[in-house]
Amino acid sequence: MASFVKLDSTNLVQDGYHSTWKYSFPGSAAYFKDVTCAVQSISMYNSEYNIDSLQFWNNSFKIEVPTAATTSTISITLADGIYNYADINRSIQTALVNAGTYLIDASGNNVFYIQLSENSVYYAAQFDFSAAPTSLPTGYSHPAAGLYSLGGTGLPTTTRVPRVIIDTAAFSTVVGLTSGTYPVSPATVASAQLSSIIPQIHPTSSYIVRCDIIKMNT
Repeated sequence: MASFVKLDSTNLVQDGYHSTWKYSFPGSAAYFKDVTCAVQSISMYNSEYNIDSLQFWNNSFKIEVPTAATTSTISITLADGIYNYADINRSIQTALVNAGTYLIDASGNNVFYIQLSENSVYYAAQFDFSAAPTSLPTGYSHPAAGLYSLGGTGLPTTTRVPRVIIDTAAFSTVVGLTSGTYPVSPATVASAQLSSIIPQIHPTSSYIVRCDIIKMNT
């Protein structure tokens, strides 16, 4: 009959290496003659950051937004953490709000003209680009501060879409796009950009766990 022994963080030997677990059987309750020991199951909870400025260098990119007769470039630096595409998109929106490159619709919702999401059908990341208007749409209002505010440089004089600038090879892996600017040329109509290579939002694709030594002290 099989008996199970549970090992968790309380059994970790505090030697600084985090590689040895120890289980102490009470008294003389254990009898190991002709006993085979094997790993029955492992539960490992992922706490490794997938966006990490020191380990992966994959935490920065830029957004080019149209304003007046020119463009403005917004640098985005992600804080180290565990991200999915929705999280990165929220960081984009936060940067756009801070720069004042958004509008507010009649319901009070912020309107952004670039979005990042996952496309499960194509196993890809997807950027959606919409044209920023040259004048305030009916029912819309300006942000209180920043480029598109009444005191800022204003909306573009020609309808144009924002563009994403991927200038690090590490972040290009995250979204599955080679380094460059997307759309490649300034555009005036809405478009979508799918990953051109398989994205790997987490740089670590697998973990290997081995149990090669079981030592019994008697």
